[in-house]
Amino acid sequence: MAQPLESSDPRQVGPYRIMGRLGAGGMGRVYLGRSPGGRAVAVKTIRPELTDDPEFRQRFAREAAAARAVSGAFTAAVVDADPYGDPPWLATVHVAGISLDATIARHGPLPESSVLALGAGLSEALQAIHAAGLVHRDLKPSNVLLAPDGPKVIDFGIAISAGSSSLTRSGVVVGTPAFMSPEQLTGGRAGTPADVFALGSVLVFAACGEAPFSSGPAAGIGFGVVHDEPDLSAVPEGLRPLLAHCLEKDPARRPTVAELLAEFARRILPSPTAAYGQYGQYGKDTVTFALHGGAWLPAPVAASVRRAEEAGMGREVSPTGPRPATAGVAGAGAAVDPRLPQEPSGQTAGAPEALRTPTVASPEGPRYSGPGAFGPVPPSGPPTWTDARLRPQPSSPAPSGDPSPGPSGSGPLPTGGPLPGGGGDRDPDTPTRRRVLIALAGAGTVAAVGAGTYWLGLGDQDDPDESAGNDPLNDPGTAPAPGDRRWTYSTGGPVAPALLAAGGLVFAGSKDGSMYALDAETGKRRWAFSTGNGVYTCPAVAGGLAYFGSADYHLYAVDVKTGDQRWQFSARGEVNSSPVVAGGVVYAGSDDGRLYAVGARSGDRKWAFAAEGRIRSSPVVAWGKIFVGSEDSRLYGIDAATGERAWAFDTDGDVKSSPAIADRVVYAGSYDGNLYAVNCDTGERLWTFATRGGVGSSPAVSDGVVYVGSDDGNLYAVDALTGKQRWKFTIGSIVYSSPTVLGKAVYVGSKNGNLYAVHTVTGKQLWTHRTGADIRSSPAATGGTVYVGNDSGTVFAVNR
Repeated sequence: MAQPLESSDPRQVGPYRIMGRLGAGGMGRVYLGRSPGGRAVAVKTIRPELTDDPEFRQRFAREAAAARAVSGAFTAAVVDADPYGDPPWLATVHVAGISLDATIARHGPLPESSVLALGAGLSEALQAIHAAGLVHRDLKPSNVLLAPDGPKVIDFGIAISAGSSSLTRSGVVVGTPAFMSPEQLTGGRAGTPADVFALGSVLVFAACGEAPFSSGPAAGIGFGVVHDEPDLSAVPEGLRPLLAHCLEKDPARRPTVAELLAEFARRILPSPTAAYGQYGQYGKDTVTFALHGGAWLPAPVAASVRRAEEAGMGREVSPTGPRPATAGVAGAGAAVDPRLPQEPSGQTAGAPEALRTPTVASPEGPRYSGPGAFGPVPPSGPPTWTDARLRPQPSSPAPSGDPSPGPSGSGPLPTGGPLPGGGGDRDPDTPTRRRVLIALAGAGTVAAVGAGTYWLGLGDQDDPDESAGNDPLNDPGTAPAPGDRRWTYSTGGPVAPALLAAGGLVFAGSKDGSMYALDAETGKRRWAFSTGNGVYTCPAVAGGLAYFGSADYHLYAVDVKTGDQRWQFSARGEVNSSPVVAGGVVYAGSDDGRLYAVGARSGDRKWAFAAEGRIRSSPVVAWGKIFVGSEDSRLYGIDAATGERAWAFDTDGDVKSSPAIADRVVYAGSYDGNLYAVNCDTGERLWTFATRGGVGSSPAVSDGVVYVGSDDGNLYAVDALTGKQRWKFTIGSIVYSSPTVLGKAVYVGSKNGNLYAVHTVTGKQLWTHRTGADIRSSPAATGGTVYVGNDSGTVFAVNR
């Protein structure tokens, strides 16, 4: 929901009257605006700091002009811009829909058929973007909206011409590491294949609720993107080869968007009888019939999308809340009862299996015919991928026979082949494009119940206030409200400082000496692994193994499914640093003052780095370095390959805080009371933010904001670029817990025993859940649930 304007916000930008604040990101602020004719738009104003570059406005003018040339059914078009304004601004079509990350957070991963349809729409969108000579560079779940007429790719705020340089500061990698290509992260040229890599990552996220390169808390995602193979174990088998090909390290080996569009379009069609029209070609009526009623989306998701559309657009936001726009103004929607719940939104680190939307059942497994894993395209067109599970279920019995051949039984349905030149735009009236447009437009016929509001225009604008996050489709007498307890599980001692939710399990260490794996939906114990001494670490999960340390001086690797030990590594002190896995290596610190690099499969030591104090900070791996703090008052940058020190940054207090990284900046707290921003390459301090207490809480970075707790009893939101305070939420008790951000809520625990949900934009409390004992544990948030532990030894599952 749009927020009321603040005194510093403009009331007019160019010809657009500003009606409310939608959000903020690394490039600037985003506002809900209305044109003189009543059209709702999203207006992004560029941050003043970026305009200091004398060449910025010229580059911005070129990119804005190129972006205005993008015209596609699955993009939010740029309608106006003024690169020479004060500040520069850009306006796009305002889309009423729900972001993909919000959808996954609320409803769980999408079934295969929906992922295929989503892939078709996103491929179509990228084709339109590339045809305009642009590379998006920041395709991610929050930049994908699910609207009634199909998915929309939004936010060209950092898009660049295919051969140009970045709009942003030299040396700063722009984008979101979990969805960036290896060439972006290593400073190479990010051409159109970079968007294909991002598309593959987004579709993996849609299919299983997790990005393909992530493990453990504050993982070295960037390192994994560059060096590791993607984790596709939770992706349905029929999608794995195709998505794996999108995620090739070498850009030249990835498919073009034209090839992807043709393949996705062929897959979303039903049987040949329905796919072919009167003249043996793909027909509008047949495709519409195949996917009528929004069949490409699960019913609950389609209903949520429809509610967002019916909420309308163009309401002005007053300090007391949104109110309907003046009657008769074009684009004004129906009034929405402010007492009704609004649609939530979120970034999902991984949804429990039990919460996932089930895929369509099939009597037969996936089949593939063609030259390898989506290999070179033969002269007759792209290879054929077939999976019976992906076909929409017909309302009447389907004709018998193999559905994969064409009418003559001679082969797969024709797709039109790749575009000439490997990715240029296809004639807008070609069959592939028509099929995708019609197939995805079916969502517009979904019936809606209740009302919800979601103002959307650009990827970094605000999501609705989650304080009223119930789904109005649910029975209020039975549906859990945000902050309601779902289940609890009791261990034999205080719960470790961090939890992990992944693969349908919640992992919790305990001072009783055990690591517990709990069913994420029910809280029932799957297994417990006893070390004989306290387990104060959060595990890293990768390749079917969970890695964690213990106060018994060992680092363990155990089977995720069974809890059986694979190996143990002996350190010279307690291992209270939560490990991270990257490049086939496990990195973990120890009270002996060493950071160890251990082979993930063998448990053999690769190297050890010696600090001058205990290492209880958890390492982060990115851009070829490991970043970790020590009780010798230093934050270190260490070469990941050799274990040699690259730099050391001195503070005046213990650095127990685990670092966070974004845009080649490392953020870490110190018990000297400060939060620091440090250049990841040089160790040079960029800024310092002072609190009034020690900062043992590990920061979290999201959408240009750093969130961190302090012993002074406050949770802070700090601008990631400038180090200036955005807001402060006063808890009044020591904040040991490290914050977790999901969607537009930041979750944090406190010594007073409360778990708090705070709005990321306003800093206002959404809800509180009392646990009855100190919370040192950092929450894990995924799907619709937040998990946290306390010093009484209890793990709590709380409804988001």
